[in-house]
Amino acid sequence: MDIFTILGRDYDSNMYVVVGEVPTIIDTGTGFYTKTIIKTIQKIVKLHQIQQILLTHEHYDHVGGVQELVRATQGAARVFAHKDVVSKLKAGKSTFAEMLGGVMPKIDVDVPLIDGKQLVLGDQPFEVLTTPGHSIGSLCFYSKKCDVLFSGDTIFSHGGFGRYDFPGGDFNSLVQSIERLAKLNVKNLYPGHGSIVETNGADHVSEALINIQALM
Repeated sequence: MDIFTILGRDYDSNMYVVVGEVPTIIDTGTGFYTKTIIKTIQKIVKLHQIQQILLTHEHYDHVGGVQELVRATQGAARVFAHKDVVSKLKAGKSTFAEMLGGVMPKIDVDVPLIDGKQLVLGDQPFEVLTTPGHSIGSLCFYSKKCDVLFSGDTIFSHGGFGRYDFPGGDFNSLVQSIERLAKLNVKNLYPGHGSIVETNGADHVSEALINIQALM
Protein backbone atom coordinates (compact mmCIF):
# COMPACT_ATOMS: atom_id res chain seq x y z
CA MET A 1 0.00 0.00 0.00
CA ASP A 2 1.38 3.39 -1.02
CA ILE A 3 0.66 6.29 1.34
CA PHE A 4 1.92 9.78 0.63
CA THR A 5 2.09 12.33 3.44
CA ILE A 6 1.49 16.05 3.03
CA LEU A 7 2.55 17.50 6.36
CA GLY A 8 0.42 20.31 7.73
CA ARG A 9 1.60 23.89 7.45
CA ASP A 10 0.74 26.40 10.21
CA TYR A 11 -2.69 25.34 11.53
CA ASP A 12 -3.31 22.84 8.73
CA SER A 13 -3.76 19.19 9.53
CA ASN A 14 -1.63 16.58 7.88
CA MET A 15 -3.12 15.19 4.69
CA TYR A 16 -2.67 11.69 3.35
CA VAL A 17 -3.04 10.41 -0.19
CA VAL A 18 -3.56 6.65 -0.46
CA VAL A 19 -3.13 5.40 -4.01
CA GLY A 20 -4.35 2.20 -5.60
CA GLU A 21 -7.66 0.91 -6.91
CA VAL A 22 -9.58 3.39 -4.72
CA PRO A 23 -7.48 6.58 -4.53
CA THR A 24 -8.30 8.31 -1.25
CA ILE A 25 -7.50 11.55 0.53
CA ILE A 26 -7.65 11.76 4.32
CA ASP A 27 -8.36 15.26 5.69
CA THR A 28 -7.96 18.51 3.77
CA GLY A 29 -6.42 21.20 5.99
CA THR A 30 -7.91 24.66 6.46
CA GLY A 31 -8.07 25.46 2.78
CA PHE A 32 -5.53 28.28 3.07
CA TYR A 33 -2.96 26.30 1.07
CA THR A 34 -5.20 24.17 -1.12
CA LYS A 35 -3.83 25.47 -4.43
CA THR A 36 -0.32 24.39 -3.43
CA ILE A 37 -1.64 21.11 -2.04
CA ILE A 38 -3.48 20.34 -5.28
CA LYS A 39 -0.22 20.76 -7.21
CA THR A 40 1.40 18.26 -4.84
CA ILE A 41 -1.46 15.78 -5.19
CA GLN A 42 -1.27 16.02 -8.99
CA LYS A 43 2.27 14.65 -8.81
CA ILE A 44 0.92 11.59 -6.96
CA VAL A 45 -2.39 10.78 -8.65
CA LYS A 46 -4.64 12.29 -11.30
CA LEU A 47 -7.21 14.43 -9.53
CA HIS A 48 -10.22 13.03 -11.38
CA GLN A 49 -9.26 9.54 -10.21
CA ILE A 50 -9.67 10.40 -6.52
CA GLN A 51 -12.79 8.65 -5.29
CA GLN A 52 -12.89 9.40 -1.56
CA ILE A 53 -12.19 12.23 0.85
CA LEU A 54 -12.28 10.93 4.42
CA LEU A 55 -12.56 13.37 7.33
CA THR A 56 -11.16 12.25 10.67
CA HIS A 57 -13.33 14.84 12.41
CA GLU A 58 -15.24 18.04 11.95
CA HIS A 59 -12.71 20.71 12.98
CA TYR A 60 -11.87 23.48 10.53
CA ASP A 61 -8.16 22.66 10.33
CA HIS A 62 -9.12 19.26 8.88
CA VAL A 63 -12.11 20.11 6.67
CA GLY A 64 -11.66 23.66 5.39
CA GLY A 65 -10.27 22.58 2.04
CA VAL A 66 -12.99 20.04 1.23
CA GLN A 67 -14.99 21.99 -1.34
CA GLU A 68 -12.00 23.10 -3.37
CA LEU A 69 -10.61 19.57 -3.44
CA VAL A 70 -13.94 18.10 -4.53
CA ARG A 71 -14.08 20.65 -7.35
CA ALA A 72 -10.51 19.77 -8.31
CA THR A 73 -11.59 16.13 -8.73
CA GLN A 74 -14.37 17.33 -11.06
CA GLY A 75 -16.85 16.09 -8.49
CA ALA A 76 -15.56 12.53 -8.59
CA ALA A 77 -14.63 12.38 -4.90
CA ARG A 78 -17.27 11.56 -2.32
CA VAL A 79 -16.98 13.00 1.19
CA PHE A 80 -17.06 10.66 4.20
CA ALA A 81 -17.53 11.78 7.84
CA HIS A 82 -19.00 10.63 11.15
CA LYS A 83 -22.78 10.39 11.01
CA ASP A 84 -23.19 12.59 14.10
CA VAL A 85 -21.57 15.65 12.48
CA VAL A 86 -23.31 15.57 9.11
CA SER A 87 -25.73 18.37 10.04
CA LYS A 88 -22.98 20.46 11.64
CA LEU A 89 -20.79 20.23 8.55
CA LYS A 90 -23.73 21.09 6.32
CA ALA A 91 -24.41 24.23 8.41
CA GLY A 92 -20.84 25.45 7.89
CA LYS A 93 -20.30 27.18 11.22
CA SER A 94 -16.99 27.28 13.09
CA THR A 95 -15.75 29.74 15.69
CA PHE A 96 -12.24 28.37 15.14
CA ALA A 97 -12.41 29.26 11.46
CA GLU A 98 -13.41 32.82 12.34
CA MET A 99 -10.52 33.08 14.82
CA LEU A 100 -8.11 32.17 12.04
CA GLY A 101 -9.66 34.60 9.59
CA GLY A 102 -11.12 31.79 7.52
CA VAL A 103 -14.60 30.77 6.43
CA MET A 104 -15.97 27.36 7.29
CA PRO A 105 -17.40 25.79 4.12
CA LYS A 106 -20.84 24.24 4.04
CA ILE A 107 -19.97 20.60 3.48
CA ASP A 108 -22.29 17.98 2.10
CA VAL A 109 -21.36 14.56 3.43
CA ASP A 110 -22.01 11.86 0.86
CA VAL A 111 -21.34 8.88 3.13
CA PRO A 112 -22.08 9.09 6.88
CA LEU A 113 -19.82 6.72 8.79
CA ILE A 114 -20.52 4.46 11.75
CA ASP A 115 -18.28 2.34 13.92
CA GLY A 116 -17.17 -0.88 12.27
CA LYS A 117 -17.92 0.14 8.70
CA GLN A 118 -15.52 -1.41 6.21
CA LEU A 119 -13.85 0.75 3.56
CA VAL A 120 -11.20 0.21 0.92
CA LEU A 121 -8.40 2.78 0.92
CA GLY A 122 -6.09 2.35 -2.02
CA ASP A 123 -5.98 -1.43 -2.34
CA GLN A 124 -6.52 -2.43 1.28
CA PRO A 125 -9.51 -2.95 3.59
CA PHE A 126 -9.84 -0.58 6.53
CA GLU A 127 -12.22 -0.46 9.48
CA VAL A 128 -13.83 2.74 10.72
CA LEU A 129 -13.30 3.24 14.46
CA THR A 130 -15.31 5.89 16.30
CA THR A 131 -12.94 7.49 18.83
CA PRO A 132 -14.73 10.38 20.60
CA GLY A 133 -12.97 12.58 23.11
CA HIS A 134 -11.19 15.20 21.04
CA SER A 135 -14.47 15.88 19.25
CA ILE A 136 -17.87 14.29 18.81
CA GLY A 137 -17.07 13.18 15.27
CA SER A 138 -13.57 11.81 15.77
CA LEU A 139 -12.75 8.76 13.65
CA CYS A 140 -9.73 6.55 13.09
CA PHE A 141 -9.16 4.26 10.13
CA TYR A 142 -7.38 0.96 10.81
CA SER A 143 -6.02 -1.78 8.57
CA LYS A 144 -5.57 -5.02 10.49
CA LYS A 145 -3.92 -6.57 7.46
CA CYS A 146 -1.25 -3.87 7.16
CA ASP A 147 -1.09 -2.70 10.81
CA VAL A 148 -1.79 0.87 9.64
CA LEU A 149 -3.66 3.44 11.73
CA PHE A 150 -4.82 6.88 10.61
CA SER A 151 -5.45 8.41 14.02
CA GLY A 152 -6.66 11.96 13.32
CA ASP A 153 -6.34 14.10 16.45
CA THR A 154 -7.07 11.25 18.84
CA ILE A 155 -3.38 10.43 19.24
CA PHE A 156 -0.12 11.78 17.86
CA SER A 157 3.39 10.39 17.69
CA HIS A 158 5.62 10.35 20.78
CA GLY A 159 2.75 9.88 23.18
CA GLY A 160 0.74 12.94 22.25
CA PHE A 161 -3.06 13.08 22.23
CA GLY A 162 -5.73 15.53 21.19
CA ARG A 163 -7.14 18.32 23.30
CA TYR A 164 -10.41 17.58 25.04
CA ASP A 165 -11.32 21.12 26.14
CA PHE A 166 -12.92 22.16 22.83
CA PRO A 167 -16.72 22.09 22.47
CA GLY A 168 -17.69 18.45 22.03
CA GLY A 169 -14.52 17.21 23.71
CA ASP A 170 -14.59 14.91 26.71
CA PHE A 171 -11.66 13.64 28.79
CA ASN A 172 -13.18 10.32 29.85
CA SER A 173 -14.25 9.51 26.30
CA LEU A 174 -10.76 10.27 25.05
CA VAL A 175 -9.25 7.92 27.63
CA GLN A 176 -11.59 5.15 26.50
CA SER A 177 -10.78 5.81 22.84
CA ILE A 178 -7.03 5.63 23.44
CA GLU A 179 -7.50 2.45 25.48
CA ARG A 180 -9.24 0.97 22.46
CA LEU A 181 -6.44 1.98 20.09
CA ALA A 182 -3.81 0.59 22.46
CA LYS A 183 -5.22 -2.90 21.88
CA LEU A 184 -4.45 -2.75 18.16
CA ASN A 185 -1.34 -3.95 16.38
CA VAL A 186 0.05 -0.75 14.89
CA LYS A 187 3.20 -0.51 12.84
CA ASN A 188 2.52 2.64 10.83
CA LEU A 189 0.90 5.57 12.62
CA TYR A 190 -0.39 8.52 10.60
CA PRO A 191 -1.69 11.25 12.94
CA GLY A 192 -3.60 14.44 12.23
CA HIS A 193 -0.62 16.65 13.07
CA GLY A 194 3.11 16.22 13.55
CA SER A 195 5.47 13.47 12.51
CA ILE A 196 4.44 10.07 11.21
CA VAL A 197 5.72 6.71 12.47
CA GLU A 198 6.47 3.85 10.09
CA THR A 199 8.18 1.34 12.36
CA ASN A 200 6.87 1.00 15.92
CA GLY A 201 3.55 2.82 15.99
CA ALA A 202 2.20 0.69 18.83
CA ASP A 203 4.86 2.07 21.17
CA HIS A 204 3.66 5.61 20.47
CA VAL A 205 0.05 4.61 21.09
CA SER A 206 0.99 2.95 24.38
CA GLU A 207 2.89 6.07 25.42
CA ALA A 208 -0.18 8.19 24.71
CA LEU A 209 -2.25 5.92 26.93
CA ILE A 210 0.27 6.18 29.75
CA ASN A 211 0.36 9.96 29.41
CA ILE A 212 -3.39 10.48 29.49
CA GLN A 213 -3.91 7.98 32.31
CA ALA A 214 -1.42 9.99 34.36
CA LEU A 215 -3.97 12.85 34.33
CA MET A 216 -6.71 10.74 35.90
